[in-house]
Amino acid sequence: MATAPPHRAVPADAPTTVETSRLRLRPPRIEDAAFHHALHSDERLFRHAPWAVTTDRTTNLVGLQTWVEAWETDGFGYWVVEDRPSGRLLGMAGVRPLPHDKEGVANLYYRFALECHGQGLGREAARAVTAWAAEWLPGWTVRAVARDDNAASGRTAASAGLLRGDPHVIPGDPVELGPSRAWWLPQVQVAGADERSVGAGLRDQMLDLWCAVNVAGGAVGFTRDAPRADVAERLDEALERTDDDRRTLGIMSDRGGRLLAFGWWIRSDDGLFRHTATLQRFMVDPDVRGRNLGRVALGGLHAVARSLPGVEQVDLVYRSGLGLGRFYGSMGWVEVGRAPRSIWVSADDRRDSVWMARSVTGAPLVAEGSL
Repeated sequence: MATAPPHRAVPADAPTTVETSRLRLRPPRIEDAAFHHALHSDERLFRHAPWAVTTDRTTNLVGLQTWVEAWETDGFGYWVVEDRPSGRLLGMAGVRPLPHDKEGVANLYYRFALECHGQGLGREAARAVTAWAAEWLPGWTVRAVARDDNAASGRTAASAGLLRGDPHVIPGDPVELGPSRAWWLPQVQVAGADERSVGAGLRDQMLDLWCAVNVAGGAVGFTRDAPRADVAERLDEALERTDDDRRTLGIMSDRGGRLLAFGWWIRSDDGLFRHTATLQRFMVDPDVRGRNLGRVALGGLHAVARSLPGVEQVDLVYRSGLGLGRFYGSMGWVEVGRAPRSIWVSADDRRDSVWMARSVTGAPLVAEGSL
């Protein structure tokens, strides 16, 4: 069984249960043996890999035991997926280290009972898993493997934020069928203040992305018709002020180096606020909208904030009218203030300035409360 090296250890305060609008994902128990067996012995669920069906109850019980132990050993693993209102077992999904892993690769897995297919439940669960992994497994690379003829599995991987990779051979698969396909989850990395970290190529990609977000109607300091030169000036000012102390830039790119998202954490020079950081200029490439990559990027930035010395709480301000409150709320942020119609978009378009906050662990915020 794989054991996480110290530099990839899961934080002790990482949540072990995740909820979505319809689902609850919780660690497996031995009491789930009957459901686990039913799921992995159903030939209808292995149409694209019939050789992987396991009909022996003892073998499946041993497999479930390894899943249970993985949570004890690694601090994460595959979840059992329940229907939130009823508690009915629907499927299994999660990430787990590969056997004998030495590279920090965790496998994304999802399998649902046949009667649950066609309802978007696998997609909903997989999206929750990758957002959780981006935040709580920053030292791990998340990968899924699916056969090209298994279009449904590929669509689920893509909708969860994974990007199509190279052919991949799974040990034990029939050689005559050819390789499967690897799908990879992009990761957020900190771009240091030195010129090697943010060279001309990355700077130009950041400028292109920022302008694309403006044109798409995003709220990142400009209107749709903002001149490129004005955006470039603002970007260069931000890059010049980026350092390794107070202003931290996080970027997310695919495996080929294409920029997908970025954002800054800004810490105050005022000692009264030394435990807080503000998220600014967070933006995601509009071309990947709907792919869960906004949640993946924000989860990765949460992990960056947690690594900043002394930071306990984060905040941000967004422009109303774009649904951003729902997006941030789904990632644990709560509204703590609002200035009505304080943002001038145009003469007949005034928006609220909304202030949101979050603890770096996602734990509930507790107000001091005095006047």
